[in-house]
Amino acid sequence: MTIKLVLCTTPDEKTAQLIASALVEEKLAACVNIIKGIESVYKWQGKIEIDMECQLVIKTNTQNVLQAFDRVSELHPYDVPEWLELNAEASSAYGQWLQTTLQN
Repeated sequence: MTIKLVLCTTPDEKTAQLIASALVEEKLAACVNIIKGIESVYKWQGKIEIDMECQLVIKTNTQNVLQAFDRVSELHPYDVPEWLELNAEASSAYGQWLQTTLQN
C-alpha cells in the first residue's frame, strides 16, 4: 500500500511537538517521528546558515497530505518550511493501520 512520508524540519523540539501533536490529533497524520539534534546547512537570503533543528517524519496518505501541509504552514515559524513529500510502500498491516487511524 502506498503512503506519503513527508520530511519537515523545525527550529526546536517545542515546535516539533506542537506540529506533530496537532497533525495526529486532527487526523492529518497517523504518526509523526521527531528526530532531535540534526545539523542543517543551507543558503538563505544569500548567506550560508548552519542550524541545529529537529526533523519531522510525517506519515499520512494522499487524501490528507495537502491539509497537513496547510496546517503545518499555519503552525510553523519559518517563512518557507521544508516540505518534501515521498511516496512509500508500506506493509499491508501498517498501511491498513494508517488508513484506519486517519478515518477514526
